[in-house]
Amino acid sequence: MVFDFDGALEVARQLWGLAENVDTFRGKRDAAATTALRHWQGRYATEFRGSVTAEQGSDTSLSAAMRADARNLATLWSQAMTEEARVRYADHVTEKKQHRSFFHRVEDTILGSHEDYGPEPGPFAVPQPPTFTATGCLPVYT
Repeated sequence: MVFDFDGALEVARQLWGLAENVDTFRGKRDAAATTALRHWQGRYATEFRGSVTAEQGSDTSLSAAMRADARNLATLWSQAMTEEARVRYADHVTEKKQHRSFFHRVEDTILGSHEDYGPEPGPFAVPQPPTFTATGCLPVYT
């Protein structure tokens, strides 16, 4: 399975934006409900008040869940980038070792390898909201 690096961060940005929209819309609906309830009395006002209270809790849970999912996607992006960078580095080292002569391989076995393969890739930082900008790019070895 191939991880969609760009797609994951795009979905994280979209989730974060949708959570912002839910919060904005909640503020407008709360203001409208307050206005409606100011002069409304009776059984239907009580039912409406209960519905508004339930909706406020649902909205809060929904926006929090979308933000948590966006952060989780960013964490998965970081982990997948780190793993892919390590795999590429291992492939690079293997490729270099396979192209060494027989005598160099014997020398490596006896004395240890002194070949410089470059630095091993480190972990990628987790992109942060709301932009979820990539914190690095995958190494390319030649």
